[in-house]
Amino acid sequence: MAIGSSPTVVKTTQTCLQEFTIHFRRAEDRVFDGRYGFDWYRPEFFKKMTYYQPLTSSEERIKVALVTGDINTLKSTYTHGQKTKILPYGKEYIPAWLAIYSTEWLNVHRSGQGENYSVALDLELNLIEDKNDGELNPIDNNKEFELKNNGTILKFEASNPNIVIDPSEMNINRFLSTFGNNKKLSNQENDQKYLVSNAVNISCKSALENHEEILVYAEKNGCKEVVGQLMLYHNAVIPTLKVIFVDVITNEEKPRRSYDYEDFLQNRSFNQALINVEIINAPPFDFRKYHKNDVDVNISLNKLNINNTSYFLDDLSKFYKKYQDKSLAAKNYVFVTNVFKEEGVGSGGDSVTLFKCPEDIFNQVVVHELGHRFGLIHLFDSQKINPQGKSFQFLPGLTGNFLDYDHRKIDEKEKNGKTKSRAIRNPTFSLSYFFKYQWDLLRKRVK
Repeated sequence: MAIGSSPTVVKTTQTCLQEFTIHFRRAEDRVFDGRYGFDWYRPEFFKKMTYYQPLTSSEERIKVALVTGDINTLKSTYTHGQKTKILPYGKEYIPAWLAIYSTEWLNVHRSGQGENYSVALDLELNLIEDKNDGELNPIDNNKEFELKNNGTILKFEASNPNIVIDPSEMNINRFLSTFGNNKKLSNQENDQKYLVSNAVNISCKSALENHEEILVYAEKNGCKEVVGQLMLYHNAVIPTLKVIFVDVITNEEKPRRSYDYEDFLQNRSFNQALINVEIINAPPFDFRKYHKNDVDVNISLNKLNINNTSYFLDDLSKFYKKYQDKSLAAKNYVFVTNVFKEEGVGSGGDSVTLFKCPEDIFNQVVVHELGHRFGLIHLFDSQKINPQGKSFQFLPGLTGNFLDYDHRKIDEKEKNGKTKSRAIRNPTFSLSYFFKYQWDLLRKRVK
């Protein structure tokens, strides 16, 4: 499909099949380990269903949507690049996206890890209320609206032979079985959803030059209808992000890193955007080494001794350029310090600097700040995909996205009338993923 052209439209017609759509899903945020890229449009983001504590705790909790702004702009981030536009039973369908390395690439760059590599995904079935029950019989309004075990088979067809999906077909009764990894997600009027966990395994043998797809068909008694789709992100070009870590020494206390930061950067964060991370550990940079012969360094250390950190970022950048690397701004440095700053644990700019960052959030802070370095903004700022287009934005501290916060703050009034700020932890517990539109931006900007 040429750039700028519209995807092929596949629209279903009246059928002898019971009407439903199939959606690919991953494990929930608390379980997702970030070892592959997966994103999907979440309709619930725009529904007023999140009870959100306003900034002042004395105010009443209100029911609001997690995302505000233009819904079509967010939808467009998932349909951009879609190979085939499908309309199951005339219904709007927005595909999920999967980003994985090919087996060939993994075998070369990850010491043969590709041989047994595949991603296990869940399947969600959304039943559509219609005028027939899949047997061309009128719906009996006195009976419960539910999925029928009528012999329907799901078949998965990939657009590229390098894509492997196992199994290639599945009986609909998997969603109704009383055994195994399945459950009914909802039982509300006009909203019947069923889930099979780890239903399919997907791998990619060789590189995909273009975005590809897996279409899901429902078949029964000669009837065949397209009911679902998964998009696979092209993976023929894998950018490399070189990150240089430097411990900055300003006193006797050595800066600390998390034990697994290298694995996190390489296999649980930027890999989701199909970006290879190369980590370089440079020698420590000890301020004290230069203080006798450099008045400015001595002044900077004296300021730190009285907890004055206002000029530390500028000083660090200036001294590192002077004594170590004049081309600092052109590279991706992460300076790890034991300097404490009340207003945050990380900062971007010419480089990323961590301020006495706790080990339990070290990984997320590094990814968050590197994301800023490559142009990603906070989720709770206006997200404009096109400079002249409409925007959307999220409430802070409520998603597991790397560009969110792991907490949000509210102001509480104490008995003495004073206001005290309190942090409320993000309910997802951990920042662990990028959105698909962030994959697009990162891949354009990483160098």
